[in-house]
Amino acid sequence: MRTIVILVCLSAAVGLLPAANILPNSSFEDWLFGVPLGWLTSELLYPGSAVQDSGSNTGTYCVRLTGTDTAAFVGTAVAVTPGRSYNFSGYALVPGALGGSFVLLFLTEQGDTLGNPVLLPVYHSDSEYVEYTTWVTAPDSAAGIAVSFATLIGLEAFVDDMTLVDTASGAVNEPPAGLRSHRRTPCKVLSVAGATGSRVPSAPRFDALGRRAACLTRSGIYFVMPER
Repeated sequence: MRTIVILVCLSAAVGLLPAANILPNSSFEDWLFGVPLGWLTSELLYPGSAVQDSGSNTGTYCVRLTGTDTAAFVGTAVAVTPGRSYNFSGYALVPGALGGSFVLLFLTEQGDTLGNPVLLPVYHSDSEYVEYTTWVTAPDSAAGIAVSFATLIGLEAFVDDMTLVDTASGAVNEPPAGLRSHRRTPCKVLSVAGATGSRVPSAPRFDALGRRAACLTRSGIYFVMPER
């Protein structure tokens, strides 16, 4: 797996222009043997988990991810420049309450991971796509970044138009990972296990991987989904 990531990073390093999308086949229009060109998917291991679908946000096709007995995913890796900022955007349509998360993770030249992944959990969006965006800045030792979308078991999501724009500024202030939608907007809450008098809302709460938290027994960041 590490060798594949390194090869993808090296191939993407050729001919990139500033302020341009650096993800290959970002709208998933081009497919070969059931896999979008430039991407790896769970379809190679679990047939039916990541398939071509016509329910796209733009263009003709998108990726439909279905977690059955295991998680489903689609991902790629591209080269980055240390210290440079990047603007990520991805669109997801989620029929159920949850759909999974967009995941961004920086890599070294050897393919090792750097720091913690940036997670953008996605939520119910009826029959419309919602755009999820964030800014990230490559650490000094970064050579590449892995960009993916993953579901958990039993979840389904339609994914399209994933872009990573090289801002070429080198010093962009980073807003926190966020969700842009005209619909309900989840909020983050900090839960401290054992604390009393918590003001955590009574609405449904989910962790960063999209798992519903029946009770907040562990400290951490949770996402609260406002009621309809």
